[in-house]
Amino acid sequence: MILIIAFACILILMGLQRIVYTKYWDDKLNVKISYKYVDCMADEENELVEVITNEKWLPLPMMHVKFDMPKSFVFENEKNSSISDNYYRDDVFSINGNQKIIRTLKFKCTSRGCFYMNDINLTSSDLFLKTILSTRRKNPAVIHVFPKKIALDFFEVPFNTITGNFSTNKTMIEDPFEFRGIRPYQQFDSMKHINWKSSAKNGELKVNTFFMTSSQDVKVLLNMDTHVYAYNERLIEKIVSIASSICEKVIEAGIPVGLISNGKDIYTHERIVRESGSGVKHMRVLDTALARIDAKAENYNFADVLKDEMISNTDGLSSRTYYIIISNNRSKELIENYRETKKLGILSYFIIPEYTQYEITEQIPDMIKWDID
Repeated sequence: MILIIAFACILILMGLQRIVYTKYWDDKLNVKISYKYVDCMADEENELVEVITNEKWLPLPMMHVKFDMPKSFVFENEKNSSISDNYYRDDVFSINGNQKIIRTLKFKCTSRGCFYMNDINLTSSDLFLKTILSTRRKNPAVIHVFPKKIALDFFEVPFNTITGNFSTNKTMIEDPFEFRGIRPYQQFDSMKHINWKSSAKNGELKVNTFFMTSSQDVKVLLNMDTHVYAYNERLIEKIVSIASSICEKVIEAGIPVGLISNGKDIYTHERIVRESGSGVKHMRVLDTALARIDAKAENYNFADVLKDEMISNTDGLSSRTYYIIISNNRSKELIENYRETKKLGILSYFIIPEYTQYEITEQIPDMIKWDID
């Protein structure tokens, strides 16, 4: 009789806890997955931070946190993941009532891109591991992986030509958006540049200084189409890397740079266009744009982009702009349009990223080849 009563009590207990867990298991349960760095460079290390907070008294003896990541993210410990088009991770936790768990997973971003994390799936059970309980949570997290920078030894001669042209023609002005530092006030300084907080702290007038910018600029025209019909991921990524590296080199020289491409944003599907600017912040804007280019999308006709930007520009801006065209594609229409810009006296350079074993047979003025091993 005692055994029967004990057995009945166990059944009642199991039934009650099942009801409680079914109703309350995900109550006051917060799960957040984020990146330590939301912007990073390709081949750099980053960290994925999982934070699980159970703000109720009810413990969760076993909880699975399932989510997918790009397969270009290489984790140190891949035991809890499977790979197809993405990493599908399944991390297991045991969390008590009123407890917070933080887990950090190191990984390397091996390729450029903009990656949104999809929703996460949570799966748990009751105390006796008999009832499967699951839910889906929103987890908005995005990371931009910037193109990897490359050496620009081949670019020294044209770069010296560009900077030489700017040194003789540019007019320098202060850029109020690029803060440089603070120095003592001098008689020729404008009152609007006085940093009153720093002045009060130091007992003497201090003024803000800013980086100089130019009335001229450089625009990088990036063609995402290649000379071969088949999709070549390695070649395309090298092309994007050279665009990023040249933009960085130009900005470091104090010259404003803009970016125009026939490629599309992977999420907005709009053509990539960024106006000229200078400074570290603007370089981040350009790298973000390059990270968001969809390498597999159908691109705009680059010959038309070049024509619209350089030949059809009748307001005089082209005379103050130095164009750097980066294009592995050498279509007849593109080369003809480029030759037309040279006849108009527009300053430009044509860079062709190409594998070392392939020769450039086309006759293109002011052209330089970048050999890809």
